[in-house]
Amino acid sequence: MQYNNQAGAFSAIAKWVVLLAALAAIGAIGYFLMGEEAKRPPKLHELPSPVAVQPAVAPENPIATKPVYDEPVPVPVPQPLPDLEQSDAPVLAALKALNINGLVEMVIPQDILRKFVRAIDVLEEGKVITEYRPIASPQGAFASDSFNVKVSGGELGEQQEVEQFRVSPKNYLRYTLIVQVISALDSDASVALYKRYYPLLNRAHQELGTGKGNFHSVLIRAIDKVLSAPDANGELILIHPKVYYEFADPALEKLPEAHKLMLRMGPDNAEKVKLSLRNIRVKLLQK
Repeated sequence: MQYNNQAGAFSAIAKWVVLLAALAAIGAIGYFLMGEEAKRPPKLHELPSPVAVQPAVAPENPIATKPVYDEPVPVPVPQPLPDLEQSDAPVLAALKALNINGLVEMVIPQDILRKFVRAIDVLEEGKVITEYRPIASPQGAFASDSFNVKVSGGELGEQQEVEQFRVSPKNYLRYTLIVQVISALDSDASVALYKRYYPLLNRAHQELGTGKGNFHSVLIRAIDKVLSAPDANGELILIHPKVYYEFADPALEKLPEAHKLMLRMGPDNAEKVKLSLRNIRVKLLQK
């Protein structure tokens, strides 16, 4: 997990949840964070204990075939669908009709469906998209708090104060609008819109040539990836070896990018997102 203190470099952190919000609005969900090789943490003693995390349940057979879901039944429409290349304007109009404050403003209005599909495709792998993102990043830079702890280990065994870092509650506020949009989604209206545009979404997915089957299955698996993110209670301790922040706990640092995003947005926000995704998932699987 690396976080650039510059607002632009940390933009990917919003991807997951924001993607989830807007893609759920057309029946899908997604979002994400930038990565770089983890750096070795400094040898500090008596650091605060890393936050306890409830680990996700590992599958009994990790190499088992990924689940495949039946595609949604097409919804009869009074007018034919536009071509994929001309779909931006009608999709934006449909999102606006959902009447959710802030939703349309989040969407980057070029090549909307293709960008959503690409983001969901990488989300299914636990990753977050860093280029050609479909949603604008949250405002401001990643926020951390610093504090001092007394450590020992000097040549004479004396104690000294060392600066440490943790994810700031102020960082949770960066996701307020995103979470509000997700929570305001009407699952019935969102899924109806998703079914309306599913042929175009699936066509955009087939263009990727990933061999993952139909887009509906990829979407459900992406939602499941987010729902399997562990819950954290307490402070998230960070290290700052160079330019980027990392989780001090190696177990947290090794989590998929999507799971680390859920931790960084705060427990209350993460629970609201998961609740909305569970509701959407139920409706997506209804015949």
